[in-house]
Amino acid sequence: MKNIHKAILRVSNREVQRIAAGRTYWLSLLVFPLITILFFASLFSQGVPTKMPIAIVDLDHTALSRKYSRAIDVTQLSEVTQYPASAADAMSQLRSGKIYGFVVLPSNMQSDVISGRQPQISFYYHNSLLIAGGLMQNDLMVILNTLSVGTNLQKHLAMGQTEMASMAEIQPIQVQTHQLFNPTSSYMIYVVTIVLPIMMQLFILMMTIYAIGIEIKEKSSRLWFREADKSILVAITGKLLPYTLIFMILMMFQNMVLYRIVQVPMNTSMGWMILGSLLFVLSYQAIGILIIGLLPVMRHALNLGAFYGILALTLCGFSFPVESMPAVFRLWAEAFPVRHFMHIFQGQVLAGFEPRYVISSYIGLLVFLILPFIVLSRLKGAVIYQQFTEDIREKLPVSTNVTIPTEAS
Repeated sequence: MKNIHKAILRVSNREVQRIAAGRTYWLSLLVFPLITILFFASLFSQGVPTKMPIAIVDLDHTALSRKYSRAIDVTQLSEVTQYPASAADAMSQLRSGKIYGFVVLPSNMQSDVISGRQPQISFYYHNSLLIAGGLMQNDLMVILNTLSVGTNLQKHLAMGQTEMASMAEIQPIQVQTHQLFNPTSSYMIYVVTIVLPIMMQLFILMMTIYAIGIEIKEKSSRLWFREADKSILVAITGKLLPYTLIFMILMMFQNMVLYRIVQVPMNTSMGWMILGSLLFVLSYQAIGILIIGLLPVMRHALNLGAFYGILALTLCGFSFPVESMPAVFRLWAEAFPVRHFMHIFQGQVLAGFEPRYVISSYIGLLVFLILPFIVLSRLKGAVIYQQFTEDIREKLPVSTNVTIPTEAS
């Protein structure tokens, strides 16, 4: 056991020297991850988009229509920047991208309200911009419904009815809405807390593949293997140990930015947070070992790793609910550690559920740690014999007769 520890430390010390001497390592391990964390944290620092430009087409020009215009202009998400003369002019501004939507206050609106007729207020918004359109729709629907109720209440009070009787007639059923776990609809909580792990998994995955693949490509893998006392398990453990520590530090820095600086709610203990982050890092390192073991040519392994990592953005359930996907994709979604990490975050960290509600996600992350054992034998062969390097025969002209020397194993 003592010799194993010494071998792991030798391999780790060798890898630290390689990291210190290579610019690629510094960029991929520190510079790019830190830039990513700080960029997304600052990009969504306001929580929700504000002051999205809209227009109001006032065809009534009365005290009531001006009251509605002022009320719409003070909403948090929207800002009235234009007052076109017609709906056609407003639509032209919408198509040119200068506004996200516009409200049409119909002519004779005030007289229709007074006479008991029901005027129709129209709202047009750019719903191909799904987030902006959805936010503006919710914001304006709330303010317009509130204004409509207020107008009806004033009308009933003018007719001599009491306020209680008027409200019972205007709104016979009251609906109470409770937004749980993200009451302010903050995009910092919804977007950044998932985008950052998705970005981090790419760095972990690609660096794991690169760290092992570069040894085979540069034919230094035998030296690496001898430093590990010819044990592939010791070789991989010692090599990836520095990366595990670095990525854990990055994960803790990411958590500090989210939960201490940006003040995203954290309803669990630091111990569970560290455990989830550690399993997240180890899971993607395990997948990186699996990929480079299946495809020991570094270029091909990096391509497969990038393809797998990018798919997580769609199939982890962040951009589209997993429950609404076909059965085969629902099953495939479980093959991404970030899916389980997201479940832990939403259930335990954000909502404060007891660990038993997310224990299946912890088990799911642990299952990924079995994957490297599937390819250990194949990876050992690649490390020893180095037969998976780029074959230079493919680069020679067909008519040239060249003898390729082969190194004895």
